[in-house]
Amino acid sequence: MTHVEGGAIAFEMAKIDASVATFYLVHNSIGTAVIDVLGDEEQRKRLLTESINMDKICCFGLTEPDNGSDASGLKTTAKKVEGGYLLTGQKRWIGNATFADYICTWARNPAENNNIQCFVVAKGSKGLTTTKIENKYSLRIVQNADITMQDVSVPDNMKLTHAKDFGTGTNAILEPSRLFVAWMIAGLATGAYEAALKYCLKRKQFGVPIAKFQLNQEKLSRMLGLCELNISHLVLLS
Repeated sequence: MTHVEGGAIAFEMAKIDASVATFYLVHNSIGTAVIDVLGDEEQRKRLLTESINMDKICCFGLTEPDNGSDASGLKTTAKKVEGGYLLTGQKRWIGNATFADYICTWARNPAENNNIQCFVVAKGSKGLTTTKIENKYSLRIVQNADITMQDVSVPDNMKLTHAKDFGTGTNAILEPSRLFVAWMIAGLATGAYEAALKYCLKRKQFGVPIAKFQLNQEKLSRMLGLCELNISHLVLLS
């Protein structure tokens, strides 16, 4: 899909339910997209066949307890061993991680100049622990988790071939995915407008719908104008 087509899907989902839209974005924009963009042909065929139709769910393991916005400072390591790697470290706030089949995990590889690279960790791997972060206030369909890895074994064919360093790997995913987040926010705003309009047409005072009153019409008009402005900007950016 083009960025506009993908954004339009997120937009329509968010108009109805922000949680569903967020789940879609985590799985699609920073889950399967990682494998699609940074995996080789064999990896895409093997991992995406079941992920695209959501038989397998993906998520994005970047943020750590001590490294959020400064993600390039992450401490998780991938030690090269015969046949693969051993991952050790922690991740935090990872959406979908409590139930995801594949966690696209970013770690430093000392064997390759300490570059940050991506390793697909399978659910149920020995040494992998995912713990739900409790008392989440909103977007609760997307369960966020703390992840602990202690010598988690990842085969060579689960290290994404084209995720060579932070700049060309992680940034290649984060930049377009942030655009989809903006599409989702525009959808939330439009959903709020449509809900407000529906209510104002249904609710009556003094024998007429409150949408008949000019003050409410002015508020609804401003809302609609802002929603249309958001969409036009996103189409241009996409």
